[in-house]
Order: sequence, then structure tokens, then C-alpha cells
Amino acid sequence: MLNFVKASLRFDAPLVTLVVLAVAVVWLWRRPSSRGPVRMLTAWLAIFYLASTPIGAGALVAGLAHGLAPLATREQARGADAVVILGGGVETTEVGGVVLSQLPSTSSLRILEGARVFKLIGARLAIVSGGIADKSLELRPEAEQMASALAACGVPADRILLDVEAKDTHDHGRTVPPLLQDRHVTQFVLVTSPTHMRRALAVFRAAGLDPVPSVAPVRSEQLHRSALLLPNDDSLTLSNEAIYDYAAWVMYWWRGWLR
Repeated sequence: MLNFVKASLRFDAPLVTLVVLAVAVVWLWRRPSSRGPVRMLTAWLAIFYLASTPIGAGALVAGLAHGLAPLATREQARGADAVVILGGGVETTEVGGVVLSQLPSTSSLRILEGARVFKLIGARLAIVSGGIADKSLELRPEAEQMASALAACGVPADRILLDVEAKDTHDHGRTVPPLLQDRHVTQFVLVTSPTHMRRALAVFRAAGLDPVPSVAPVRSEQLHRSALLLPNDDSLTLSNEAIYDYAAWVMYWWRGWLR
């Protein structure tokens, strides 16, 4: 159910577009003289347009990421000697019994930030946390691909620990603490996306931990910045991530998972 909601909570989701158009058609059919359908469609187009622009995406992200920043110095880590990197999704493809996995940009940016922080603080351990969130789409635990990518970024493979059990953010607060305790880690740096960080911090705090946050970049450095009011795919992706996290905040609060 959660995966269905996540797939549907997108400004460009086919189901959302279909529902909006269906409502407009039924409304016009029942009340041909009403201006309501035109106003509704105009409002929807305006929302979609803003969500696909840098200024619109920036506003949505800012509401979640205000005050958060990447770790800049070793002193800011408050003595942390481990880095925990949370998964952001994995894409798997199978043909003829052969499975290939690759990380989307969100997960890749988290890995790059995790590797940077690992080297900055001289960490002795890096934990990559991510299992199979949706068995119909993911054929291998995300942590496996994350570990390979982290090693490719220069983190020694023998210092990388995999958490393949966590299926979502709430699970991270359950599966990561035992791994830390077994290795006598008392403080760690948490790495995830800016839109995801506050919810992740709240989950770990509810588990009795107080990690040091270090947010990953929102886009690759080789991408040119678009004009503030020019629609583009990257801005729409950021808006989709932000709107999902706003909804997830409400759900987690309702279930009492936050602190």
C-alpha cells in the first residue's frame, strides 16, 4: 500500500492526471455552464508548472531542509567514528535470469556524500542501509549496490557494513541501532537527502539515538542550473520527493513514529 501511495504522490503521476481530468469531465457533463472545471484545470496546470521549475521545487525543498547542511569539518561530527547512509531506491532489471542493479541519482548523491564524510572524519565504519522495499520492482537488496558504489568511491570494502533488512525509513530506526551497538559505536553521522533528513533524524531519535546530520546534494554538479521559471525534469523530481516526504511526515506523526 505504501509503495502505491509513493508512486501516486507525484505531480506527474498518471493516476493523478487521470483523476483530475475525470473530475473535470464529469463536472462539465453535470453542469455544462459551470466555470468550476476550467478554474480547477487552470489551477492544476499552474501547480504543475511551478512544481517543475527551480523556484517551485526550491520552495518545497526549503520547507523540509531549512537549516540543514553538509558536514564541513571533523569537529562538527562531535566525535562520530561511523557513517550511516540511507538508501534512496534501486533499479533492477532481469532478462534471461541475469539481474543488473543500478542506483538512481538520489541514492548516488547519498553515496558520494557518505564517502566524502567517511574520509573527512576518518571513520572506522560505514553502514549502508537498504533492503528490498518492493519485491515486484526490486530483485536485490539496495544495500548491495550501495556497498559496491561506496567502495568505488574509495571507502575500503572491509569497513563497509550492509543492512539489507530495512525496507523503509521507519525500519532504519529498528535495523541500524543493533549494528551500531554490536560494534560499540556511540556516535555517528547520518547521510541522506535534504528532503528526507528531518524525518530520518526523528526516527533515530525515537530509537534513542542522536546522529549528526550531513545532507547530500540535490543534484549532480555537471548539470547546468536552469532559469528559475523554466520547467525541467530535475526540478519536477525534487518536487515529487518533497511532496512525498510532506505526506510521509503526516503518516509517521499519525502513527507515533516521530520524536
